[in-house]
Amino acid sequence: MLRVLLLGSLFVVGATAQTLATVPTLTTFQDVDRPLAGGVGRYQQWYAASDLDDYLPEPMRIDRVEFFAGSGPSAIATTIDCEILLGHGQTFGVTGSFDNNFASAPVVVAPRTNRQLTAGAPGAVVMNIPFATLFTWDRQRPLLMEIRVYGNGQANQPFSYTFRGSTVAFGKTSRVYQAGSTGAATGTVASNTGMLTRFTARPGALVDFGAGCVGGGGFTPKNVILEVPQPGILWTHQLTQAAPQQLALWVIGADRNMIDGIPLPIDFPQLLGTGPSGCMLRTNIIVSGFHVTVGGAPGAGFATFSWQLPPIGNYVGDHWYSQWFVLDPICPNGLLTATQGIESIVAP
Repeated sequence: MLRVLLLGSLFVVGATAQTLATVPTLTTFQDVDRPLAGGVGRYQQWYAASDLDDYLPEPMRIDRVEFFAGSGPSAIATTIDCEILLGHGQTFGVTGSFDNNFASAPVVVAPRTNRQLTAGAPGAVVMNIPFATLFTWDRQRPLLMEIRVYGNGQANQPFSYTFRGSTVAFGKTSRVYQAGSTGAATGTVASNTGMLTRFTARPGALVDFGAGCVGGGGFTPKNVILEVPQPGILWTHQLTQAAPQQLALWVIGADRNMIDGIPLPIDFPQLLGTGPSGCMLRTNIIVSGFHVTVGGAPGAGFATFSWQLPPIGNYVGDHWYSQWFVLDPICPNGLLTATQGIESIVAP
């Protein structure tokens, strides 16, 4: 009954193909040679959210990156021993401190291995790297890519090779680089400079939004979804860090802006006619379900359930918004706590 009620509310949207984002957006190009032709080194490149936003119409999972040959020397075919990390960047760009440039914990999307760099004419793709782990861009914050080069097929030394890029991409990209070490703490910043980069992204994503409210023992319960929703899968939802042995309410809806004409978010108990609690409802409620947490100490409460999604495609592309509420008599408001919301975009 649960899935019938929810799926009956969904919009009919067709599946979309993978999306390409070639950034920074440029009309003229300059040659750059870092980091891939620079020998051992640590490199970060920042991409403006407004630039990515022109290509990716919603949060998406990035699954590949490609680089292009420049107009100068690009005739050496060799290997690059490297790994790639992606994370969200700071709004202002990069500083010389590598670790402080990430606004979210970075994900190792391409683990360390030897990768092929081919020879190519100007503008040709000369390195194509599929990701082992996908990264979800939230369509709000800048993107930050880190490349750690451990060596190459040229005796681990710098060599003559150029890549298509820019040194005048004002406000669209910037980089920080340090030669000689993949673990360098600091590097040299070059504003408005970086490689032209083509990311491939696929539809479907899980994106946190809003904040939960703190419970007993100072623990804030957490909403966890294990899989990006797509037709035919067993879709698993979890509640963690909650009060143990308590009743928990899971809710899901299709709108994070309004509920019955009332703007969201709104204090949930206050919506039900009690006093304010500071625990906000962040979705209209189309479907809900009760569960009982297990566990033995504050913050150790846990609940889980799985939902078999129908193997039909008429709800691909829909946006669903879910959240948990947990009774918690020792929380600061003496009543309940809430998790953050998760926006789930249905993948093909």
